[in-house]
Amino acid sequence: MDIYIASTIIVALSLLYYGYDKKKSYELKEKELELEHKKLELEIMKLNKDVQTNNDERKDTQV
Repeated sequence: MDIYIASTIIVALSLLYYGYDKKKSYELKEKELELEHKKLELEIMKLNKDVQTNNDERKDTQV
């Protein structure tokens, strides 16, 4: 009977660890995606600034 209790405890702890490990890997993936999103937003802001600068330069040369 003791072997069944011990094996049940081992399986339960293994499942808890597996769930914890998966949760941490999902959180890491989420952080990576957030970082990529912020990088894309920064790149868009840079491109918008470049476009505005180019438009301003064109206006100055036309006047």
